[in-house]
Amino acid sequence: MKKLVILLVFVSVFAQETTHAVKEDDTLWDIAGFYYQNPFLWPFIWRANLTEIADPHWIYPEQVFVIPPSPEEMLAEVPEPEEAVAYVPEEVTPIPSAVEPKTEAVSVVKPEERIWSEEMIHRAGFVVDQDMPYWGKIIGSEPRGEKFITTHKLVYIDRAADVEVGDKLTIFRSGNVLTHPKTGKRLGKEILVLGKAEVLAVGEDGSRCKVIASYDVIKMGDFVTPYEPVLAPEKVELIPTTREVEGYVVDVRPKERMTPPHVFTYIDQGEDAGIAVGDVFDVYMEPEIGGKQMPDFDFASVQVISVFREVSVGLLLAKGSHVWVERGEKCRLASEAR
Repeated sequence: MKKLVILLVFVSVFAQETTHAVKEDDTLWDIAGFYYQNPFLWPFIWRANLTEIADPHWIYPEQVFVIPPSPEEMLAEVPEPEEAVAYVPEEVTPIPSAVEPKTEAVSVVKPEERIWSEEMIHRAGFVVDQDMPYWGKIIGSEPRGEKFITTHKLVYIDRAADVEVGDKLTIFRSGNVLTHPKTGKRLGKEILVLGKAEVLAVGEDGSRCKVIASYDVIKMGDFVTPYEPVLAPEKVELIPTTREVEGYVVDVRPKERMTPPHVFTYIDQGEDAGIAVGDVFDVYMEPEIGGKQMPDFDFASVQVISVFREVSVGLLLAKGSHVWVERGEKCRLASEAR
């Protein structure tokens, strides 16, 4: 059979790995846009240069990064269509059987339809009223001296009591104190979840763990606590709200003006306001031109991932070309999850 080979070629220099020397004002977002023609692929450059990039939102002139081949390049082979040939089955004389053939029952289990994955809820982090109680922290790595710890790396923690092989741990770092952008009221403290680890061995004074998921670069001294899975509701339907719930953007993570796949947005409405996982807020502007107030318009949306007493954490969703929001911008409840 002949085969038609289709090459999906992107304008690039990816016949082999190349390098990029960082210039002033460069961002990973811009670099990915230049080499891949798709800025949303910036994490591939970051992961290829973890020893050079301590924080993906801070890169510096004269750094040199490896640019891996584009993940969108592919080679597909498509069979060339052949002329249809009529098939006439041969007559088969059935052979009687003394034993009736058994029908094998096949169980088909459909995956759960949840609005957010367990990983997305975990990486969104959480908000606490007080500091997290100390449970343990990363005090070493294997090999020793690792500055930037990522998935599959081995780490040591300073806890052995009540720890068992197979236990899962959340790796986290304390974030900022969240305050209301208008009133200054304290709303809580953000906990930045960096990844997840599994206990491999328990010693007398500490334990060895393997990082099984990393959402950001993990460092020596980052904290650990027992992992507690949180599942989102199933089969959520969004219904236009009839309630008037106005709020403000409290914080955005990351803070730099680059748009990675996951931009988490904090809103000053939570359990006390009846907000639920899956609810959608529209972020809007009230433009003023020549001293005259113009009609407001929505430029972004935030869908809620986790809800706390006075704050919700959601995923930023773009509307059109404007995809960034800032602390203090107004938002209003648009849809409710039911």
